[in-house]
Amino acid sequence: MARVMVIGDNSLPWERTHELRALCQSYAAYLGEPVEFIWARPELAGLARDAVAPMSGDAPVETLLPFRVQTEGMPAAAMVSDDQGNADWSAMWESFCELAFFGGPPHRGDDNRVRALAEIPRAIPNGTFDPIAEIRRGIYLTTGLFSEPSEIPGWLAISCRSRKHAAWMCACILLENVDARLDDEERLLVPAAPSFTLKDEVKSVITVVAKVHHYWEMHAVVYGIE
Repeated sequence: MARVMVIGDNSLPWERTHELRALCQSYAAYLGEPVEFIWARPELAGLARDAVAPMSGDAPVETLLPFRVQTEGMPAAAMVSDDQGNADWSAMWESFCELAFFGGPPHRGDDNRVRALAEIPRAIPNGTFDPIAEIRRGIYLTTGLFSEPSEIPGWLAISCRSRKHAAWMCACILLENVDARLDDEERLLVPAAPSFTLKDEVKSVITVVAKVHHYWEMHAVVYGIE
């Protein structure tokens, strides 16, 4: 039996049920358990509301206002280090601003995009910073996705969960002003080069991959496009 129920007043237009069902699916995906949707007459919806009010203790029943999408951007996340002094990518973000795909501000400006550089691969001396390895590590820590250097110089190949997953992430990342493309194996490619620096290109690539993957997990799966 579901522990969470969403009760809709059936005096609302029938078309709104599609939005309410999507809301329930979003709750279910977040909670990892079923969520029931009840479409009730106004008087029954009112009775249900009155029935739960005494159970809320000292706290009143909450009335939530519409959520305003943040479109003015967020300040760049501060670098966080773990006990070994490495960038702790998994602890760097608690939230993300809206995707540029949905009208939010892009991660980088049009004149400052991260581009793939067709550099000749070079060995990284032991004990020195390896930008490509760091991007791979950051992507894994924030998304759980495996990545490896592509056969195409200047690119890192990310193994996504499906062709649609890779294509959707590619489109969204491009709008964040970071280069992206798909390869013949339908993997997502993002820039990665030995000349990238930790606090600039490396951080930006990890940020946009984490941000876009977060929105895929929270929204795209709900609408059944995985």
